[in-house]
Amino acid sequence: MIFIDTSAWFALLCERAAQRPEATSTFAEIEKGRYGAPVTTDYVLDETFTLLRQRLGLRPVARLSGLLRESPSIRRVRISEAIFDESLRLMLSHTDKKWSFTDCTSFVTMRETHIMRAFTWDHNFAEAGFDVLPGCRP
Repeated sequence: MIFIDTSAWFALLCERAAQRPEATSTFAEIEKGRYGAPVTTDYVLDETFTLLRQRLGLRPVARLSGLLRESPSIRRVRISEAIFDESLRLMLSHTDKKWSFTDCTSFVTMRETHIMRAFTWDHNFAEAGFDVLPGCRP
């Protein structure tokens, strides 16, 4: 399985993003099953929909919504109370990091589902010990 983060969704949907060509080719490989089933969370999607709406308008929000609805393989995990609580503990215990709460929910979700690879441009995933595509490093 591979985790899809906000930065990857944004790069995929923002036509002027510098990372868009790489995001498109990486996502095509994910759709072919190269990295296993794609997984994201409701918190990542909340963050992504908000970012798209604020920066690009509603059209990319509708495109992502359609992609999620049409894709039989993208798994959406809902953040439970237990994941929420563990994510808050993770955030509070890493005073040297500036991880967002959404990132912490992603890290906890990834660990609980044994996902070690993320599709992201966010260096925090590598910082947290995950392998990242397309190769972002801290």
